[in-house]
Amino acid sequence: MIRLNNVTKIYETQGIKTNALNGISLEIKDGEMIAVMGPSGSGKTTLLNIIGCMDSLTGGKYEYNECEVSALKRGQLNAFRKEHISFVFQNFALMKDYTVYENVELPLLARNISKKERKKIVNEKLELMGISELTKKYATQISGGQQQRCAIARALAAGNDMILADEPTGALDSKTGDEIMEAFIRVNKMGKTVIIITHDQKVAKKCNRVIEIEDGKIKVHND
Repeated sequence: MIRLNNVTKIYETQGIKTNALNGISLEIKDGEMIAVMGPSGSGKTTLLNIIGCMDSLTGGKYEYNECEVSALKRGQLNAFRKEHISFVFQNFALMKDYTVYENVELPLLARNISKKERKKIVNEKLELMGISELTKKYATQISGGQQQRCAIARALAAGNDMILADEPTGALDSKTGDEIMEAFIRVNKMGKTVIIITHDQKVAKKCNRVIEIEDGKIKVHND
């Protein structure tokens, strides 16, 4: 379970302080699929970055199960992120000079997994995402929807508990976006905790719960 207790985040630039998050308290159960919505500048991306250990909080507490994440030092945070968290981005964040297979293989190389086991995992995830025929294609040779499926397959290959997605359908047409959301639903049914930042009500409606943020605070919390 993810627990945030009175979390604040203040950015300071040239002596000017900006409150990105202002007292966020939130619980997300293991295996939930959550949509986070809000206008630009509301703090939703900051919230995702804190949950994903890409940014540190200014005040409050962040706990994941029995671990007090907000008390971890930088090296410990990196290890925690590597063990528990995978990201999916709006722009896919694929390596353009790598094939689909090589992109999905990347997190496994970082874990020193054997070549035989890597091949098994990569092929399994590509098949799950319906793009097993694209293994030798480069990222620049496939469609946006296929690139996002590749990015999800890469996130799954790492075997982490949490999938954090920042506007994963934002660069896609409506039909392809629907297909990507069906892929996320399959991922969630595998037991993964999925947190999606979105502006799209259609995307939000496919999640178990919607959290709306405005001015760094939770405005609406729909169970």
